Amino acid sequence: MPAAMDLPDIEAAHTDLPIDVNQPTTEEIRMAVRQIKSGEAAGPDNIPAEALKSDVEVTTSMLYLIFKKIWDE
Repeated sequence: MPAAMDLPDIEAAHTDLPIDVNQPTTEEIRMAVRQIKSGEAAGPDNIPAEALKSDVEVTTSMLYLIFKKIWDE
């Protein structure tokens, strides 16, 4: 068994981080769509990134409506 090392006192991480639980804004959605990596395999929804990014405004509007329905329920 290795010898015990003297470890410095390490302060515990804060767990009360602010988390925004509000509905995403259209600007947040637009930024997220633009950040999707192109040229990779589609996810479980089978929608390729290129399709989502081909018209960012249409994708943003569609996702906003979906998220709104989720948040309103």
